[in-house]
Amino acid sequence: MKLNLVKERKKVALGSSNSRGGVLLSVLLTLFLFSFLWLQLLTTYQQTIDFTNRTRRSYQAKIAKELFLADYPQLAKEKGQWHFTQGELVYQKQSENLKITVQIQGKSFSFTEPLEEITKK
Repeated sequence: MKLNLVKERKKVALGSSNSRGGVLLSVLLTLFLFSFLWLQLLTTYQQTIDFTNRTRRSYQAKIAKELFLADYPQLAKEKGQWHFTQGELVYQKQSENLKITVQIQGKSFSFTEPLEEITKK
């Protein structure tokens, strides 16, 4: 009887081996959950930054093209380059179209505009 009483006191004082394993498992699952959520947050943040940069470059290329088209009727050359602060625009007249390539921060954007629409403006 005394032996059983001593064992019970040890279990109460130190906790049973089952409760320790349960705490460890809970801690590991919580750690995994927070790690997974943190990884998802970082991935979403990086994707948002990448999308924002690509969108900004795309709009810069479109604006450069429109500014160039405003000046194009005064240009007499068949092909050439046009430099601006963010990059470079290369144009070439093809039969009935004007092929425009805009390079901004290492990325290239190509546009094709009909010549008859440009001369109407």
